[in-house]
This record gives sequence, structure tokens and C-alpha cells, in this order.
Amino acid sequence: LSKETLNSTQLPYSDQWTSGKFQLTQWSDRVSTHTTASFTGSTMGTLPAESLSESIDSTVGCDQSNWGYQAEVWYAIADVFMSLDMIPDAQKCIDEIKQLFPLSHLVSYMLARIREKEGSHKEAEQQYINAVTLSPHHIPSLVALGRLQIDLGKPLLAEHYLIEATQLKPNEYEAWHYLGCLHQQQGAHHKAAEYFSTALRFECSAPLRPYSVLQWKL
Repeated sequence: LSKETLNSTQLPYSDQWTSGKFQLTQWSDRVSTHTTASFTGSTMGTLPAESLSESIDSTVGCDQSNWGYQAEVWYAIADVFMSLDMIPDAQKCIDEIKQLFPLSHLVSYMLARIREKEGSHKEAEQQYINAVTLSPHHIPSLVALGRLQIDLGKPLLAEHYLIEATQLKPNEYEAWHYLGCLHQQQGAHHKAAEYFSTALRFECSAPLRPYSVLQWKL
């Protein structure tokens, strides 16, 4: 899904942000087509393993099924914008989700990705920590936080988060890969090779797209 494709179909982003509130109902017929296109592209690996509506406590006090559906669509669109490096548009999508579910760990996770793209690593670190605090078992946040700690020169914290990710999900090959990178950086080449080998073994047996994709009904 390219910028040209988005422009040719006249998805209401960019200029439409300044002309008033960007409403899902303005283009409901187009949502299914374009979010489905994004699912079959390279961005699917970053979509949430569970729906936003399932991740929020039922005491929110709203029509959860309807609001959760809207939040999922906003998240999918934000993910497409992220893949196209259209950071301001992704931020505005996440702002919409934040109004619905301000305490969702997925909001913190996506904000961290945005801050990282912007080069604000300290802010990204805090958002990843927020995501892990809200949902200690959220694997993408643990892996991303571990990877970021390597970049920030915090090897002990990096190993802590990456090991935790492998304990929660032993076949999480990205966590094993970054553990390999960490030990290679430290000169422990034999151990790094073991981690890289484990990562490769799990990556070869991993599905092209997460099985959780089957849960999406857009």
C-alpha cells in the first residue's frame, strides 16, 4: 500500500484533519478495503494480538463493542501511516484512540513507536515502560523496550526485558535475536551465536502472519 494508492482513493487524511474532526463514518465503505490491504502488507506483524476492546476493563462505562471497533480501525490506520513514515497522521489516529481508551497499553505502545521514529528515545522508553506497566505480558512492548535499552547503553535492563519476553513466549524469535545482538556487543560471541541460532530456528517455523489476524472482523 503506497502513498500513491492512498491518494488515488482519496482517503480523508492530511488536509481533512484541519477542516474538522476526522470521522470514521465519513468513509465507512472504504475502511474495510484499505485496512484489509494493510493486513496483507508488511505492517501486519505490528498489529495488536488482542483487540483494544478486549484489553480495556468493562467498567469504562460506554458501548464497548462499538467503541472498541472504532479504536481497532484507528489503530490499523495508524499502523499503515507508520509504515509510510507519515508520523503526524499516525499521531492523530492514536489521539482518537486515546479519547476512547486513555489507559490502553496499546496506546502507550504506539506512542512509543512514534516517539522512537521521531528520535525521542527517552520519551519512547517511558511510553514502552507505561505499556509494560499497564500490561506486563504484552510481548511487543517487552521486546521493543529491550531493544531500545540496547541502543541506550543499558545492557542489564535490555537482558531483563528480553529474557522476560522469551519466558512468556519461548518462540518469540525477535527477543532471541536481540539477545544475540546484546551478547555480540559485549564480546560474548559463543553465547550470541546460540541466541542467533535459536532466533533463526523459531523464525523458520513462525507463520507469515500472526494467527491473531483471524480474530479481526472489519
